[in-house]
Amino acid sequence: MLYSLKSYLKFLLASTNQHGVHSPFVYGLLTKCIYQKQHLEKQLPTLLAEQHPQSTKDFRFKKKQIILYKIASYFKSNEILILDKSILTKNLISLARPNSCITQTNDFIKKQVVEKKFDLVVINTTNNTQHIGELFEKILESAHQNCVFIFEGIYTTKATTKAWQAIVASQKTTVSIDGFYLGLVFLKKDQEKQHFTLRM
Repeated sequence: MLYSLKSYLKFLLASTNQHGVHSPFVYGLLTKCIYQKQHLEKQLPTLLAEQHPQSTKDFRFKKKQIILYKIASYFKSNEILILDKSILTKNLISLARPNSCITQTNDFIKKQVVEKKFDLVVINTTNNTQHIGELFEKILESAHQNCVFIFEGIYTTKATTKAWQAIVASQKTTVSIDGFYLGLVFLKKDQEKQHFTLRM
Protein backbone atom coordinates (compact mmCIF):
# COMPACT_ATOMS: atom_id res chain seq x y z
CA MET A 1 0.00 0.00 0.00
CA LEU A 2 2.81 2.40 0.92
CA TYR A 3 4.68 1.51 -2.26
CA SER A 4 1.61 2.27 -4.40
CA LEU A 5 1.09 5.61 -2.65
CA LYS A 6 4.71 6.70 -3.17
CA SER A 7 4.53 5.57 -6.79
CA TYR A 8 1.32 7.55 -7.32
CA LEU A 9 2.89 10.75 -5.99
CA LYS A 10 5.81 10.30 -8.41
CA PHE A 11 3.33 9.63 -11.20
CA LEU A 12 1.45 12.88 -10.52
CA LEU A 13 4.68 14.87 -10.76
CA ALA A 14 5.73 13.22 -14.03
CA SER A 15 2.40 12.89 -15.83
CA THR A 16 0.69 15.18 -18.30
CA ASN A 17 -2.47 15.24 -20.44
CA GLN A 18 -3.11 15.62 -24.17
CA HIS A 19 -1.44 19.05 -24.23
CA GLY A 20 1.95 17.47 -23.55
CA VAL A 21 1.62 14.83 -26.28
CA HIS A 22 3.35 15.26 -29.65
CA SER A 23 2.26 11.94 -31.15
CA PRO A 24 -0.82 12.16 -33.43
CA PHE A 25 -1.66 8.53 -32.62
CA VAL A 26 -1.59 9.01 -28.83
CA TYR A 27 -3.24 12.44 -29.03
CA GLY A 28 -6.10 10.89 -31.01
CA LEU A 29 -6.41 8.05 -28.50
CA LEU A 30 -6.74 10.52 -25.63
CA THR A 31 -9.10 13.02 -27.27
CA LYS A 32 -11.28 10.60 -29.24
CA CYS A 33 -11.36 7.73 -26.76
CA ILE A 34 -10.01 8.14 -23.20
CA TYR A 35 -11.17 11.73 -22.57
CA GLN A 36 -14.23 11.53 -24.79
CA LYS A 37 -17.44 12.02 -22.84
CA GLN A 38 -19.30 9.58 -25.02
CA HIS A 39 -22.64 7.99 -24.28
CA LEU A 40 -21.86 4.68 -22.63
CA GLU A 41 -24.22 1.76 -22.78
CA LYS A 42 -27.03 2.22 -20.28
CA GLN A 43 -26.20 -1.18 -18.79
CA LEU A 44 -22.67 -0.20 -17.77
CA PRO A 45 -23.37 1.59 -14.44
CA THR A 46 -25.84 -1.16 -13.50
CA LEU A 47 -23.34 -3.89 -14.36
CA LEU A 48 -20.68 -2.23 -12.22
CA ALA A 49 -23.04 -1.84 -9.28
CA GLU A 50 -24.37 -5.40 -9.44
CA GLN A 51 -21.03 -7.20 -9.76
CA HIS A 52 -18.92 -4.89 -7.65
CA PRO A 53 -21.18 -3.01 -5.18
CA GLN A 54 -18.33 -0.78 -3.99
CA SER A 55 -17.71 0.44 -7.55
CA THR A 56 -20.33 3.14 -7.20
CA LYS A 57 -18.27 4.59 -4.32
CA ASP A 58 -14.81 3.79 -5.68
CA PHE A 59 -14.17 6.44 -8.35
CA ARG A 60 -10.80 4.99 -9.39
CA PHE A 61 -12.18 1.48 -9.87
CA LYS A 62 -15.13 2.76 -11.90
CA LYS A 63 -12.88 4.97 -14.04
CA LYS A 64 -10.55 2.05 -14.82
CA GLN A 65 -13.44 -0.16 -15.92
CA ILE A 66 -14.86 2.58 -18.15
CA ILE A 67 -11.45 3.03 -19.83
CA LEU A 68 -11.31 -0.73 -20.53
CA TYR A 69 -14.76 -0.46 -22.11
CA LYS A 70 -13.78 2.58 -24.19
CA ILE A 71 -10.54 1.06 -25.52
CA ALA A 72 -12.19 -2.20 -26.60
CA SER A 73 -14.85 -0.19 -28.40
CA TYR A 74 -12.46 2.39 -29.93
CA PHE A 75 -10.13 -0.15 -31.52
CA LYS A 76 -13.03 -2.36 -32.64
CA SER A 77 -11.24 -5.40 -31.21
CA ASN A 78 -12.45 -8.76 -32.55
CA GLU A 79 -10.11 -11.38 -31.06
CA ILE A 80 -9.70 -10.61 -27.37
CA LEU A 81 -7.65 -12.35 -24.68
CA ILE A 82 -8.37 -11.69 -21.00
CA LEU A 83 -5.82 -12.97 -18.49
CA ASP A 84 -7.91 -12.44 -15.40
CA LYS A 85 -10.51 -14.47 -13.52
CA SER A 86 -12.82 -11.45 -13.20
CA ILE A 87 -16.28 -11.99 -14.66
CA LEU A 88 -16.79 -8.22 -14.54
CA THR A 89 -13.90 -7.60 -16.93
CA LYS A 90 -15.25 -10.14 -19.40
CA ASN A 91 -18.76 -8.69 -19.19
CA LEU A 92 -17.46 -5.16 -19.76
CA ILE A 93 -15.53 -6.21 -22.84
CA SER A 94 -18.53 -8.20 -24.09
CA LEU A 95 -20.70 -5.13 -23.66
CA ALA A 96 -18.26 -3.04 -25.71
CA ARG A 97 -17.75 -5.70 -28.39
CA PRO A 98 -20.80 -8.04 -28.30
CA ASN A 99 -19.86 -9.90 -31.50
CA SER A 100 -16.18 -10.40 -30.69
CA CYS A 101 -14.51 -13.67 -29.77
CA ILE A 102 -13.29 -13.53 -26.16
CA THR A 103 -10.85 -16.01 -24.64
CA GLN A 104 -10.52 -15.81 -20.86
CA THR A 105 -7.92 -17.78 -18.92
CA ASN A 106 -5.60 -17.32 -15.97
CA ASP A 107 -2.95 -19.63 -17.43
CA PHE A 108 -2.23 -18.74 -21.05
CA ILE A 109 0.94 -20.81 -21.29
CA LYS A 110 -0.89 -23.99 -20.28
CA LYS A 111 -3.82 -23.19 -22.58
CA GLN A 112 -1.54 -22.42 -25.56
CA VAL A 113 -4.10 -20.72 -27.79
CA VAL A 114 -1.57 -20.31 -30.61
CA GLU A 115 -4.07 -20.46 -33.47
CA LYS A 116 -5.50 -17.08 -32.47
CA LYS A 117 -4.29 -13.67 -33.57
CA PHE A 118 -5.37 -11.38 -30.76
CA ASP A 119 -5.89 -7.66 -31.31
CA LEU A 120 -6.63 -6.85 -27.65
CA VAL A 121 -5.02 -8.44 -24.59
CA VAL A 122 -6.02 -7.52 -21.02
CA ILE A 123 -3.65 -8.73 -18.29
CA ASN A 124 -4.35 -8.34 -14.58
CA THR A 125 -0.84 -8.50 -13.13
CA THR A 126 -2.10 -8.92 -9.56
CA ASN A 127 -3.99 -12.15 -10.35
CA ASN A 128 -1.30 -13.78 -12.46
CA THR A 129 1.17 -16.26 -11.06
CA GLN A 130 3.30 -16.27 -14.22
CA HIS A 131 6.14 -13.79 -14.72
CA ILE A 132 4.58 -10.90 -16.61
CA GLY A 133 7.59 -10.35 -18.88
CA GLU A 134 7.68 -14.00 -19.95
CA LEU A 135 3.92 -13.95 -20.41
CA PHE A 136 4.17 -10.90 -22.67
CA GLU A 137 6.82 -12.59 -24.85
CA LYS A 138 4.68 -15.73 -25.12
CA ILE A 139 1.53 -13.85 -26.09
CA LEU A 140 3.43 -11.95 -28.80
CA GLU A 141 3.45 -15.21 -30.78
CA SER A 142 -0.35 -15.00 -30.95
CA ALA A 143 -0.71 -11.22 -31.24
CA HIS A 144 -1.76 -9.22 -34.28
CA GLN A 145 0.76 -6.58 -35.39
CA ASN A 146 -1.68 -3.87 -34.24
CA CYS A 147 -2.49 -5.60 -30.97
CA VAL A 148 -3.24 -3.46 -27.91
CA PHE A 149 -2.03 -4.71 -24.53
CA ILE A 150 -3.64 -3.43 -21.32
CA PHE A 151 -1.84 -4.17 -18.05
CA GLU A 152 -3.71 -3.70 -14.78
CA GLY A 153 -1.88 -3.26 -11.48
CA ILE A 154 1.51 -2.12 -12.77
CA TYR A 155 2.27 -0.34 -9.48
CA THR A 156 0.88 -2.92 -7.08
CA THR A 157 4.36 -4.14 -6.05
CA LYS A 158 7.97 -3.42 -6.94
CA ALA A 159 8.03 -6.70 -8.90
CA THR A 160 5.07 -5.75 -11.13
CA THR A 161 6.57 -2.30 -11.75
CA LYS A 162 9.92 -3.82 -12.70
CA ALA A 163 8.20 -6.24 -15.10
CA TRP A 164 6.21 -3.34 -16.61
CA GLN A 165 9.41 -1.31 -17.15
CA ALA A 166 11.02 -4.28 -18.91
CA ILE A 167 8.02 -4.58 -21.23
CA VAL A 168 8.20 -0.85 -22.03
CA ALA A 169 11.90 -1.27 -22.86
CA SER A 170 11.28 -4.32 -25.09
CA GLN A 171 12.20 -3.90 -28.76
CA LYS A 172 8.77 -5.33 -29.63
CA THR A 173 7.05 -2.41 -27.88
CA THR A 174 6.79 0.73 -29.99
CA VAL A 175 4.35 2.96 -28.07
CA SER A 176 3.67 2.61 -24.36
CA ILE A 177 1.51 4.66 -22.00
CA ASP A 178 1.83 4.70 -18.22
CA GLY A 179 -1.58 5.64 -16.82
CA PHE A 180 -0.68 4.39 -13.32
CA TYR A 181 -3.78 2.22 -12.86
CA LEU A 182 -3.42 0.91 -16.40
CA GLY A 183 -0.41 0.47 -18.65
CA LEU A 184 -0.97 0.40 -22.42
CA VAL A 185 1.41 -1.18 -24.94
CA PHE A 186 1.18 -1.00 -28.74
CA LEU A 187 3.12 -2.98 -31.34
CA LYS A 188 2.49 -0.59 -34.24
CA LYS A 189 5.45 -0.88 -36.60
CA ASP A 190 4.67 2.43 -38.29
CA GLN A 191 5.26 4.32 -35.02
CA GLU A 192 8.59 5.37 -33.57
CA LYS A 193 9.39 4.05 -30.09
CA GLN A 194 7.88 6.44 -27.55
CA HIS A 195 6.78 6.28 -23.92
CA PHE A 196 4.23 8.56 -22.28
CA THR A 197 3.19 9.13 -18.68
CA LEU A 198 -0.39 10.34 -18.90
CA ARG A 199 -3.31 11.08 -16.64
CA MET A 200 -6.16 8.96 -17.94
